[in-house]
Amino acid sequence: MNLVNTLKTDVETHPVLKSQWLLERNKSMSFNDLILWLSQEYFVSIGFVDWFLQVAAKTRDQNAKIILVENIWGELGEGKIEDTHVSILTEFLTKLNFDFVNHTLLPETKTYLDKMETIIGKGFFYGLGALGPANEYLLKLEYSQISEAYQKLKAEMTLPEGKFFQVNLDADEGHSQKMFELINQTAVTDEAKKQVIEGNLLALAAREDFYTGLTRLDKERLTTV
Repeated sequence: MNLVNTLKTDVETHPVLKSQWLLERNKSMSFNDLILWLSQEYFVSIGFVDWFLQVAAKTRDQNAKIILVENIWGELGEGKIEDTHVSILTEFLTKLNFDFVNHTLLPETKTYLDKMETIIGKGFFYGLGALGPANEYLLKLEYSQISEAYQKLKAEMTLPEGKFFQVNLDADEGHSQKMFELINQTAVTDEAKKQVIEGNLLALAAREDFYTGLTRLDKERLTTV
């Protein structure tokens, strides 16, 4: 099995895609579930661009920098502030009457963000594994599940169009492919391949913390009902 296929398989078979929270929302997602997931993903969206910038700074390979910066440019709406992924999510949350004043970062989400910083800090190839398969490719699989759940919820109540999901799904499709091509081009030694694989697995495991926080709140709500 080649490197890209190994990375894709590691993502597709990872427990994070079968987390209790995701599996239950595939069956039924409430409005509060939606707000909770979006509220925490907001912090991830903010950190995402910074992660790419950090990885781009870890290589002198200009072709690699170009591909990474192109991804960043896409995340930043190609220079249009209203089209940045953070802006689109902020607009989406505003339409959902989200309370930004009392917006809090769950400790488990913070743990995920901190772990991502640590993984990327280990080196360029660890960063490629963490950002390519474990983010761009993973998020496509995650977002498709949340997007489907949103469409079911939208059929039950009046909600805005899910532009946020579509923009991310469209972007992640192209971005993940470019990241896999970059990995193929640059990770040519056994050590580099090993680091990409490890970076991917570490970032996938870190993402589980994100859902641990959501599941914890679920259990706390049940005990207070």
